[in-house]
Amino acid sequence: MPPAKRDTGLLDMEPLHMQVPLVEMASNELEKMRRPLNDASNVKYHAFPPACLSLLKSINGNQRCADCGALDPQWATVSFGALLCLQCSGRHRGLGVQVSCVRSISMDEWSHAEVLSLLEGGNGQITEFFTRHKLCPKSHKGTKSNGAITESNVTLMRYKTKAAQFYREQLGLHVGKVMTSGEYKGRAHSRRIAHRKLTERNSFTL
Repeated sequence: MPPAKRDTGLLDMEPLHMQVPLVEMASNELEKMRRPLNDASNVKYHAFPPACLSLLKSINGNQRCADCGALDPQWATVSFGALLCLQCSGRHRGLGVQVSCVRSISMDEWSHAEVLSLLEGGNGQITEFFTRHKLCPKSHKGTKSNGAITESNVTLMRYKTKAAQFYREQLGLHVGKVMTSGEYKGRAHSRRIAHRKLTERNSFTL
């Protein structure tokens, strides 16, 4: 029996000594995307960039739709950095672009900022947030004035709340900071930077 293949976090497209870490490949795609349109080296992707897509699929929770749990979601809410199935993406479109901007992973063009929103968001992250705020079907039983959240009404019940608005705004601010911090180095790196700045700011005000 052959030994189990070790996950190296690399794209297995070339011999081992030539392989490039996935984050570095995604970073190269992002850098090409944000160059001026009149720059000959600018690249415009007509779908989610391939290395970024591999990175996106590796994020916790992204194997299932953020709202209903359907497998292999192919749509996204850029506003919340989460992946959706076709049915739930239609419900998000019904909220209006001021609440949730929807894109197809394979059929729509993506901007540098939109790709970063997905790479810095994630279904696991937003699910944990909504669970803390009791905005998930399993955590919200409803009251006399506010019905229970179910899989059929979850989109309408939670994405227009103050909690959801806060999440959307904070994700946007975070993505803006990542965009101005230089070449993309992955979620772990951007979170370390954000945590360090928060710690420095808190120590300064004490």
